[in-house]
Amino acid sequence: MTSRAKLGLITMAYGRQKYVDQAVALARSVKLHVPHLPICLVTDREESIAPFDEQVRMESFAEAGTVLKTRIYEYSPFEETLFIDSDCLVTRDFSRSLDAISAWDFSPVVNTYLKAGDKDLWLEDVGAALAKVGGACFPKFNGGVYFFRKCETAAQVFAEAEEIRHRQSELGILDFDVAGPGEETLIGLALAKMGLTDLYDDGGKLMRTPLNATGPVHLDILKGECSFEKNGQMVEPAIVHFCGEWIDHPAYRIALEEVASGERMPAVKRAAINGSYKAGVFAQKIANKVS
Repeated sequence: MTSRAKLGLITMAYGRQKYVDQAVALARSVKLHVPHLPICLVTDREESIAPFDEQVRMESFAEAGTVLKTRIYEYSPFEETLFIDSDCLVTRDFSRSLDAISAWDFSPVVNTYLKAGDKDLWLEDVGAALAKVGGACFPKFNGGVYFFRKCETAAQVFAEAEEIRHRQSELGILDFDVAGPGEETLIGLALAKMGLTDLYDDGGKLMRTPLNATGPVHLDILKGECSFEKNGQMVEPAIVHFCGEWIDHPAYRIALEEVASGERMPAVKRAAINGSYKAGVFAQKIANKVS
């Protein structure tokens, strides 16, 4: 491991090769747009993987799942850390947003807080869960990024998340994947329990997922441009989280190749990728109607 840097980026990739490949693409986009920031890979692989500046070996785990992200505090070699999910790409420099989020000891990107009576996909009853942890509201966010510094507050967030994991049944937390609950729910309830419910809102500038986006996703990774409409707001995220099926979207596939080669994809190939994707979407719609 190299000498410890004050601020750095980390991501996790473990299990299937495709997740390592995604992490490599993320690292390439980091090197393109924020080359002054070191990036560390947390992985179960023994071999050194380029272009990461550092690599940390994960402890063994029973099942792979997002809940493993509750360990990022102990894995990070940095005093201040921005965690970025491996299925993200950096589209431009985000130094100003990083300065802004670093006003918190711990924060995801949050612009929604749920209260008793609100519904959440991963909680049986938001109000009941809040009552049991003694929280007033539940921060609802996408776990594509987390900022934290090595300090008592951040350490407590992760410790509380682990304690809440062991109360899954009591709190009505539903499984996110085969490994159990998602880290977003555990961390959200930990923040609620600690009363940390005034968190960083990036105004659509640091990170967004195109999930539920309206209209086209504009991404030119070589020019450093990204924008799309989400929830009635035009957002321009510096980090795009291509979660779930979005990993197959043309915007990601084209950016993947361009950030690897450093060259613009030929228009003919770009059109073919877009055409293939549209044909697949149309075929799925037909299949859904038939079934």
